[in-house]
Amino acid sequence: MPDYMRIYAKQEYLTPGAAKTVEIIAETVRPDENAVLLDLAAGKGEAAATLASHHACRIIAIEPFDAFVHVATAKFWFYNLRDIATVVRANGRRLPVRDAAVDAAYCIGGPSIVGLDAALSELARVTKPGGHVIVSDIVWRAKPDSPLGEDWKWLAEVEQISPGEYGARIEATGLSVQRVHTHPVADWENYFAPMLEVGREARTGDAMDPFFADEIDATVALERRAVREYLDYATFVARKGGA
Repeated sequence: MPDYMRIYAKQEYLTPGAAKTVEIIAETVRPDENAVLLDLAAGKGEAAATLASHHACRIIAIEPFDAFVHVATAKFWFYNLRDIATVVRANGRRLPVRDAAVDAAYCIGGPSIVGLDAALSELARVTKPGGHVIVSDIVWRAKPDSPLGEDWKWLAEVEQISPGEYGARIEATGLSVQRVHTHPVADWENYFAPMLEVGREARTGDAMDPFFADEIDATVALERRAVREYLDYATFVARKGGA
């Protein structure tokens, strides 16, 4: 398993355009002290901490990776958010939350990692009628004419979903897509920058680890190539009917 804590050591958001997605969540939901939001695949808890501190809303942060659970918990304590932001270690395919329990739910960069249809279904299930579900993820603006070769590594195994197909999968859960924001290439570069800095330190610092540095450089090079040829990152804003 990749050493995610080390790879993401210099960044709080773990996906491209995450800060912009948090802005979209705040603009769409307009949470206040009476609102309860669910954060699926919360990572280091940065989105939850930002929304809770700025809007005094309650956040249920779901995260399966132990190291990130500890980071998010410590962050909520440090920023004195422990009374309104809670981390639960759980798998996003089956959320430990009752039906229609939250005013809005979001997943930044994680639905396809959790399992797209299961994640979308659970986000829809736990959201109240009239509430919003907001997700961001990789989408394929163009698809290759033939299967990708081994040089594409993990991308060769990824399901190739266009923005329209992704929206249809969201709507299959009973949600209605209202907006799609495609993130600019600059958001990818902002995401890569701290990872590349970790790689440079691993190559030149006191604790040299050139193999780890090579791994980071190769990963970024592969993803940059994919962005040039095939990939976008998109945020989808959907609403649950009934209110």
